[in-house]
Amino acid sequence: MSDRPGRISIERARLDGVGADSRPHAVTGWLSVPLLLIAALFIGALPFYVRQPLGSGESVSSPMWFGGAGHLASPAAGLYWLIALPVCIGAVALFCTWRERRSGAELHVRLWLAVSVGLCVATVVAVRSGLLFFLSNLTIRGLLPLLTMSVAVLIWGVALRSRVVIGVGVVAVAASLVSNLYNVENRVPQQFTFDTRFSLWSNILLTAFVFVVGAAMAVFAKRSKR
Repeated sequence: MSDRPGRISIERARLDGVGADSRPHAVTGWLSVPLLLIAALFIGALPFYVRQPLGSGESVSSPMWFGGAGHLASPAAGLYWLIALPVCIGAVALFCTWRERRSGAELHVRLWLAVSVGLCVATVVAVRSGLLFFLSNLTIRGLLPLLTMSVAVLIWGVALRSRVVIGVGVVAVAASLVSNLYNVENRVPQQFTFDTRFSLWSNILLTAFVFVVGAAMAVFAKRSKR
């Protein structure tokens, strides 16, 4: 019996991207790159979160697009997020689009863009319009982008059906809530604490660390399934 129909169906599958390995662990392995990009986004904000003098009029008058008391961060912190967030979101989308074309696996790029951009815009609108006035404990440190991106990753992970990404999203949401609500430095042994001017660095690094560990787990999950 001729195997020509079988060869034709395989070729069609490859053209449509169906023949690629789209199992959850295969998809998850490549998601280590987006997770590292998000971690880099958070770490890149560190220079802008240096405690300012309480009497610094420039800091207080600068627009705080993502919340934050003027003396807790540099005036440029809001500008950093306005530039870096779209760049990071776009970089993740570009990488995933490239991987989709190479592997044929569905990475739900449009969903990622819609959720991440939508949450960022909603956060800015809520902060600037005063809708979060009664949640001042959540906004005073100006670290809402940590929570915004963590929620976006969680929703994206559900769409991807990736247990690793979902796990990273859940832990990152919890970590980012802690980062926004508490002074993490108070929980760190004194010999490991930063100068008081850099007290928020512990908050940022906590959530960034979740994404770094998640990226490592994604790579391990891919290799363990080979």
